[in-house]
Amino acid sequence: MSLVGCSGDIPSASSLQSGKVTLSWDEVPGAISYNVYGSTSPGISKLSGFKIRNVSNPITISHLQPGKTYYFVVTFVTDSGESKESKEISYKAVGNAEGSIQFGDILRHSEPDAAVKSQPAVKDSTPQTHDVTLAWDDIPNATFYNIYWSDKPQVTKKNGTKISNVKNPHKISGLKKGKKYYFVVTAVNASGESKESQELSFTVGQ
Repeated sequence: MSLVGCSGDIPSASSLQSGKVTLSWDEVPGAISYNVYGSTSPGISKLSGFKIRNVSNPITISHLQPGKTYYFVVTFVTDSGESKESKEISYKAVGNAEGSIQFGDILRHSEPDAAVKSQPAVKDSTPQTHDVTLAWDDIPNATFYNIYWSDKPQVTKKNGTKISNVKNPHKISGLKKGKKYYFVVTAVNASGESKESQELSFTVGQ
């Protein structure tokens, strides 16, 4: 995929001298698609970067001008909307050569926008200890939260293992590496307990 023709932000180069870079990242559980934003200036955002929508992982970007530095971020899209930008990584193009950028765990750096309400987000995982930390958007007037989890999908308050009276964020320990878990969160106040949030799945150690 080429970045040629992006209003002068990322200029084209001849095919004989142009460079390439391949971007890749860890798959995000529940992601429907990914977007890449590129620019020749640092501090890139969804508003300032040239958007390449609905990309595959990995993606190769060509026609880069040799000697010029390019900046990239990645976002993921779920049913609730588009996440914030990942960490920014730069690449200095080399003529007739292909480089690579590995973003790794973009979920750590791209917490969901405000539109992704009440949806748990895996902020950190430590494969060595098999821990996962869940975080979500705070609910106004919530006294505390409950987490329900299971190793089977479609977890609810009735069939999930309950972790009561937790704060945001909350670390869950003792999960088995390579096993897939499913989580929902509820908010509790003086009026009672809310419905379950959107379910999030996460495979430990991946």
